[in-house]
Amino acid sequence: MTQSSSRSSSTSQSSSTRRYIPSEAYRAMLVRDGERRFKEWHKAFLQHQKAYLQDLERRRKS
Repeated sequence: MTQSSSRSSSTSQSSSTRRYIPSEAYRAMLVRDGERRFKEWHKAFLQHQKAYLQDLERRRKS
């Protein structure tokens, strides 16, 4: 069985038992995801900023 056929069979099975998420729970999930994405972005930004400032300092001393 290929992945595409297993996906289609699982999709057809779950469509009749689809569970809806309450809006407040969905909002909370989105907030957590947004916080996680911001932390990832901010960590990368701080690493880039640190490398930039170190390079700037190194160039000033040369």
